[in-house]
Amino acid sequence: MLLIPRTRPQRVAVVLAVVGGTMTFAWLAFAAVEKPPSDGSPPRASGYFPTLPPGSWKRLPSDAACSKRVHRSTWEPRPDNWVPNHAMPIEREVHESFAARSQWIHSRWDSRLLPRVTGHHVGTTDENIQWAACKWGISDNLLRAIAVRESTWYQYEVYPNGTCVVTFGCADLLRTPDRAARRYCAGVSQTGRDYERDFGPGRCPKTFSIVGVESWQDPSWGQSPEYQNGTFPFNRDSTAFALDYFASYLRGCDEGWIHWLKKSGNGTYGPGDIWGCVGSWDAGAWYTKPALDYIADVRHELRNHTWLDAAWGEFRPPCTSRFGCPHGL
Repeated sequence: MLLIPRTRPQRVAVVLAVVGGTMTFAWLAFAAVEKPPSDGSPPRASGYFPTLPPGSWKRLPSDAACSKRVHRSTWEPRPDNWVPNHAMPIEREVHESFAARSQWIHSRWDSRLLPRVTGHHVGTTDENIQWAACKWGISDNLLRAIAVRESTWYQYEVYPNGTCVVTFGCADLLRTPDRAARRYCAGVSQTGRDYERDFGPGRCPKTFSIVGVESWQDPSWGQSPEYQNGTFPFNRDSTAFALDYFASYLRGCDEGWIHWLKKSGNGTYGPGDIWGCVGSWDAGAWYTKPALDYIADVRHELRNHTWLDAAWGEFRPPCTSRFGCPHGL
């Protein structure tokens, strides 16, 4: 279930999506939200929030405090993100999902940081980025650059028939239709979309969202319900949740708490290396060749401030003769 704040408190049944001709309904609680006056300016090139050093997890600001620190603007290069930008998961459901995951992780990231993940913010795409950066002590420009590489800032694009657009909010399709893949795909299909119908038996996205948050839990990593890691469908349906979760990973990694990285790559994992953490997000390992390539890509976007380019807001996923032109939910 998602909460979508509006200007009037009310509770109504709404159509969440029309997928393949089928309407999906849910009860949404609407809460009064007031925003301060804003203009249409993009974020300043230098950003607003720095990456804080290890140990900062003890004094990170709250959801509400960071909401007040966001620099509000109507600037929105990705209007297709409106629905997930204004969707918030029910906090209890998020933490119940993480509780199942904690059976196989048992880390300080899980025990100290994941309880803070809520996805409870609404706003433009960039306002959600700023909020997550503030909340976790991670540079907002770094989050912007990573979102460029992961999705070109699209949270979840779909074709008219409901098929998600790969690399524009869903990605990394499972390619081996074994038992685990089929069970995982069947599990994610229970929340509004049969991805196997789109991509074939045992083929469905492992990652979702503007920053490519993974939902798949490989059997070799440990057991979990339906081979999911507890993030789905929140990472697909809420921009703020995806950024909240991702920034919590970078904070936990920079604190030195992502234990599996100690046994990967060049074996030098430790606290205080945010770029190593960036590379590990894509490669799942510490300073391997894929990690280094990803770091170089993100650095490129960061140097160029790609999101401030005049053509950035005009970029759209391509139309196809088979599926038509993509759009947001």
